[in-house]
Amino acid sequence: MPPSTRVLLEDRPMRRVIVCPTDFLFQLFQGFPNQGEAPLFLVGDATTRGRLARHDVQALAGPLEDPALYRRAHLAPQDLVVLMAGPRSCRRILETILSVAPGVPVLLLIHGTPPRTLPAYPSVTTLVLSRLVSEVLAPELHRAGLRLRAEQLRQLLGDKERIGILLQNDPDPDALASGLALRALVGRTKPSAPLITFGRITRPENLAMVEALELEVERITTADLARFDALALVDVQPTFFEVPLPEVAVVVDHHPETKGWRAAFRDVRPTYGATATILTEYLRAADVKITERVATALFYGIKADTLHLERGGTRADLEAFTYLYELANHNVLRRIERPELPLDALDALGDALVHRVIIGNALFAHLGPVSRPDLIPQFADLCLQVKGIEWSVVSGFAGSELHISVRNVGYVKAAGDVVREAFGLLGSAGGHRSAAKAVIPLREWTARVGSVEPVALRQAIVDRFVRALEGAAPARG
Repeated sequence: MPPSTRVLLEDRPMRRVIVCPTDFLFQLFQGFPNQGEAPLFLVGDATTRGRLARHDVQALAGPLEDPALYRRAHLAPQDLVVLMAGPRSCRRILETILSVAPGVPVLLLIHGTPPRTLPAYPSVTTLVLSRLVSEVLAPELHRAGLRLRAEQLRQLLGDKERIGILLQNDPDPDALASGLALRALVGRTKPSAPLITFGRITRPENLAMVEALELEVERITTADLARFDALALVDVQPTFFEVPLPEVAVVVDHHPETKGWRAAFRDVRPTYGATATILTEYLRAADVKITERVATALFYGIKADTLHLERGGTRADLEAFTYLYELANHNVLRRIERPELPLDALDALGDALVHRVIIGNALFAHLGPVSRPDLIPQFADLCLQVKGIEWSVVSGFAGSELHISVRNVGYVKAAGDVVREAFGLLGSAGGHRSAAKAVIPLREWTARVGSVEPVALRQAIVDRFVRALEGAAPARG
């Protein structure tokens, strides 16, 4: 190349050179805004070049493995090459391009399985086209499916005058948020779709959430269910309740699916960290406007159930969390997340820690009577921070019940399985991989296990838990 020509090439701005046997990349890139001059297409035959010319596209044709084609195009290192090729031909074409313009940056789009023998060229970035397309299409396919499911849900409940949205007996942030979101999804108001529970809200941060977001949760009895034309359950399944339920229309939940129940519409995803994530996906797929109040509730529901995405969180939870972050009211969230801690709780914790029992990597502590049952899981979270501890088991009396909260580091055996094995025959017991609880009537414990005096109780809990832990299946990745 004459020196004067080399100077001119080095002075010109970067140019995009699209190398493809067919006009596929032209079809793919149509609608993309041009930055600078229009790209130059290098294609495999004159027929394809003719089709491009009819669209006023600059194109040259020739064998893509022939250096002459790239010399005719005046290919230079300051250009940017986009090359689409099959696994068999990509190496030969790449070597040809780099022999004409050493060091030219190349974006290689491979359709098919990448060859194992492809060298790691410093200036070449490789993308597998099928993987790239799937990353774009998979979320859209998921969204399309959810849009259809949302419409089915609306049709199912559309002619029902009054819908009861039933939460668990002590609704947590995930349940409260999911109930609020389901109401928005089906386009209902509080009078026609109230949030209902057989129990009451006890934890201070949950009460703070109800107050800050002006939520109303109606406490009902089984007889009250006759007032509703349809029953929808969120963050819970029918078998959770000790009383039989009438026909259930809807169940949306993220807990492990149990047997022995039916619903016209069911969406149970135990791999998700929160039911609020599922409802967020439905709202987005159905193009429902998410208000600040609903966004704040959903954001806190995900945050609380996944422990800031550190416990059982998935990519879906992260995407929902990120989307809701911009919509949520963070001043309200700060008010919810700072409930007052009673002084008597510190006395109970101090006594429990003094009489703690550590066996291997498990810490056991008993709080005795507590003024609020939420203190038990709070202290279970706290005990898990002790160096070398992988399991924390904290118990306490809440009225006439024994509550046992279990936490683990997440990569060991599933907490829910261990708790069910240890205490499932005595009361309600279960949970997730890293968090679980058991609630046992004291009369049941006394009748079937023995004394509730602190020393005897601690030893019984330790014995049952250790036996269950040793017999539980190992953790799966």
